[in-house]
Parts: sequence; C-alpha cells; structure tokens
Amino acid sequence: MSVNSVGGQDLAGRDLRHARLKDYQLNGANLSRCILQGTDLRGTDLQGADLTGANLEGANLAGVDLTSATLASTVLTWAILKGAQLSGADLHEGHLHGADLCNADLHDADLDHADLGDAAVRGADLRGARLTWVRLAGADLKKAEASNADLEHASLAGAHLTETNLSAVRLSEADLTGATFGGTDLSGADLRASRMRGVMMGRSARSGNVHLDRADLSGADLRDAQLSSVDFTGANLCGTDLTGVSAFNVELTSAIWDLRTRWDYHHELAIQDASVQQEDGTFRVWKRYLMR
Repeated sequence: MSVNSVGGQDLAGRDLRHARLKDYQLNGANLSRCILQGTDLRGTDLQGADLTGANLEGANLAGVDLTSATLASTVLTWAILKGAQLSGADLHEGHLHGADLCNADLHDADLDHADLGDAAVRGADLRGARLTWVRLAGADLKKAEASNADLEHASLAGAHLTETNLSAVRLSEADLTGATFGGTDLSGADLRASRMRGVMMGRSARSGNVHLDRADLSGADLRDAQLSSVDFTGANLCGTDLTGVSAFNVELTSAIWDLRTRWDYHHELAIQDASVQQEDGTFRVWKRYLMR
C-alpha cells in the first residue's frame, strides 16, 4: 500500500503495517486505532495527528515531529522515539514500556498515568510536563531536563537520575525506592511524603530548599551530600547514612532515627541530646534542631 500526502484525512482503524509512510505528510490526520506495528515513520510529519489507541509497538519514530499530537492510550512499547518532537503532546495512559526517548522533546507534554517502565529517557526535555502517577520504574533519565515537571505519585523505583535536573519538580508521595542520584539538581523540589528507601544520593547531588518532610529515607545513602535549607520534618531516617554531609539550615524536628543511623560527627551528640526514645526503640527529634 502506498499513501501520498494525507494530512488531515481520516484513516482511523486501518492496518498500515505495510504502508510506505516514511517522509509523508500526516499532520492533523486521524490515525486513531491504526495498526502501525514496526512501521518506519522517520521523516513523517505527524504534528497535531490523532493517534489515540493506535498500535505503534516497535515503530521507528526517531526525529519525528509529533508536536501537539494526541497519543492517549497509544501502544508505543519498545518504539524508537529518539529525538522526536513531542512538546505539548497528549500521551496520557500511553504504553511506552522500554521505549527509546533519548533526547526527545517532551516539554509541557501530558503523560499522566503513562507506563515508561525501563524506558531510555536520557537527555530528554521534560520541562513542565505532567507526569502524575506515571510509571518510570527502572527508567534511565540520566541528564534529562525535568525542571518544574509534575511527578506527584509517580513510580521511579530503581530509576537512574544521574545528572538529572529535577529543580522545582513536584514529587510528593512519589516512589523513589532504590533510585540512583549523582550530580542531580533537586533544588526547590517538593518530595513531601515520598518513599526514598535505599536511595543513593551521590556526593555531587545538589539539594537546596528541598521539602522532604514526612519522607521515608530509611536506609538511604546521603554520604557527603550537599544539603542546604532541606526540610526533614517528620522524615524517617532509620538506617540512613548522613556522614560527611555539608549541611546548612537542615530542619530535623520530629525526624525519626535509630541506632543504625549514621550522623556526621559534628552533629551526632547534639542530635542525641535533642531526641527522645520511643516505645519501638527508635528515636524522635523532639526539640527543634537545625543542622548548620
């Protein structure tokens, strides 16, 4: 099947797996529910196209312009979207498990409830994107730009966040269990009530004006982290390693710790004096305490 320029036309529900669509104009076309598995769409213009519910599993969309396209509930598992233009696109509830989104432009895109588990998102632009309830478990977001993105309730367990810009990002109640940080910019991030068990912060992580109140950081490795104006109010620090941290105005009031917690020697005795042991054997910082 050979399809010429079909911009704005209605191709809904068609099986286009054998169509030669490379370099064609499909901007504004209705491709909802189309079967496009494994199709080579490089060079195709899909600006504003409707791909709702389409099957693009394993398709090659490298560098394709999908600006403001609708891809709600679209299947893009293991698809190649390297360098694709997806700014303002609607990808909510999209299936992107294992997809290659390296260096893709996703700023201001809607990925609410999308599945990006194990996806490669290195160097992608996620500024201002809506990623609430998104699944990014095991995903590689190294050097991604995600400032001001909304990741509330997101699953980032085991994600690689090395050198990722997460400044001013909203991550409240997100699951970051076992995530890896290193050179990550968390300045101004909201991580209230997030789950960060066993995270590795890395020595070069930047954490200024970060809200971590009520966060679960049990077993986290924060050695040598740079902490400036960080709020740990009510946080779980049981088994957390805080040796060598560079701290300024770090709030520890009501934080919970135990005998496995390792404090920087400059603060250890003062924190012990400011704490009271609880019935379960843990300690709570009951006096207001600032690490300076």
